[in-house]
Amino acid sequence: MKLDSYIDAGTLASVEFANKLTPGYANGKPVAEIDVLQAVREVVAIDPPSVAAVSENDADGFVALAERLRAIFVDIDRGDIDDAAELLNNILLEHPATPYLAKEEGVWHLHHHPANAAVLPMWTAICAEGLARMIGTQNAHRLGICMADNCDRVFADTSKNATRRFCSSACQNRTKTAAFRARKRDAEANESKS
Repeated sequence: MKLDSYIDAGTLASVEFANKLTPGYANGKPVAEIDVLQAVREVVAIDPPSVAAVSENDADGFVALAERLRAIFVDIDRGDIDDAAELLNNILLEHPATPYLAKEEGVWHLHHHPANAAVLPMWTAICAEGLARMIGTQNAHRLGICMADNCDRVFADTSKNATRRFCSSACQNRTKTAAFRARKRDAEANESKS
């Protein structure tokens, strides 16, 4: 995961939770059956203690979190930052981000959750804080939903010029290929009329 000054682990985890734990379409295909615990463990893999702490009891809570995070991306994508901020404020009220410094392997790290939080509230606070930071630093435009047909996966744009509009290069290439073929068909149709 590439981390930039404006996109942190909470933002990237929000993208992954929304994409891995909600139904819809990805890269032109329906999202297959979801193995919730496996998906959660993949998302939280950057923190091995979190991977170990995830249990069957957390599954429904992580799915609910993913649905709330997706709703925030939907609001942002349609330009409704006020509603996105209200949803985030509600999550932060329920699971406050409580920053603290922890020394890990001789290096200080800033965490955005209570030190003794269980895995679900911890990741809820991390995700909410990350997305709130995106809105609070006027970087909400870097969050969106894939523009490709038959894809509704979300993304965080880490490009320098903030022009990303697809969740993956596969969707971008699929869209470009479809546009090229449409132009070619139109040109052939116009040529046959002549």
